[in-house]
Amino acid sequence: MKAIVIEDGEVGARLVLRSVPEPRPAPDELLVRIMTAGLNRADLALSSNSHVANPLRIAGGEMAGEVIEVGSACFGFSAGDRVMGLTPGCYAEQVCIDHRIAIRIPDKIDWKTAASLPAWFMTAHNALVTEGNLRRGEAVMVQGAASGVGIATVQLARHFGASRVIGVARSLAKLERLKPFGLDVALVAEDDWPGSVRRVTDGNGVELVVDMVGGGALNGNLESAALRGRIVAVGRLGGAVDQLDINLLAFKRLKLIGVSFRSRTITERAAIAQLFANQIVPEIADGGLSPVIDAVFPLADVAAAHEYLKSNAHFGKSLLEIGYDKAANG
Repeated sequence: MKAIVIEDGEVGARLVLRSVPEPRPAPDELLVRIMTAGLNRADLALSSNSHVANPLRIAGGEMAGEVIEVGSACFGFSAGDRVMGLTPGCYAEQVCIDHRIAIRIPDKIDWKTAASLPAWFMTAHNALVTEGNLRRGEAVMVQGAASGVGIATVQLARHFGASRVIGVARSLAKLERLKPFGLDVALVAEDDWPGSVRRVTDGNGVELVVDMVGGGALNGNLESAALRGRIVAVGRLGGAVDQLDINLLAFKRLKLIGVSFRSRTITERAAIAQLFANQIVPEIADGGLSPVIDAVFPLADVAAAHEYLKSNAHFGKSLLEIGYDKAANG
């Protein structure tokens, strides 16, 4: 099969289209023919890393496709089922995924839409609803709102009844594009956004902050939060280290919550996937929610796709269209 493999070059790692052996599913895995793969900022780091979570060093981690073989210990799936999910090695024509974290795709959802959901919408749903415990009528601030997970968080905050959705980002133009998706207030990161948050909330602050930025934003998030508010730390676009104003944290009696899929067990990830499948996927199928898709690249143009991500010119999801051709692969 064809796959994008990470190879070490003279000036660092590079992505190369290769023919590699087809994977074989373990007893608890599904073998999936990939139709579309999602591109994520995390993939950019993998492309320069000498170690990835599969022996062939195939890049990518998000996909939508068709089950072609079911492992002996799997249940609930059959060949021909349409599934999406997060698993290593998705820049390829086939991949294996643990059946416990595979999410069934309803007939009303097309391949491109499906491949746009797991990384962004499942992360946003977990941060906003499960960990952030959003309650209807609360005000929400999304830090890094123009990022992929940020866009999904804005949509979900409106969907779940936030009274006001405030977005902070570096680009006012991108924030303005979020207005049709539920953003009420757009704040530019270089300005005094904590002061603006207090003004638009009558001095109270927001009950919930979902943060994609990390470094450089922490204390502004504390200032923006209401008494007994919650801050969910999701991303590290601005860096992984910051200084914490413990006095402000204590005075406001805030909850600072960290989330990451990397440290979760397969059982924990399965529970997140199931909740997402029950609460969000039906809304996507019925048209109540919809991912923002920006660009679609063929598998062979993955280098151009990565450069596009690095440029920060995109607004919404970029995808790789694959569509495994069995005849061409013998």
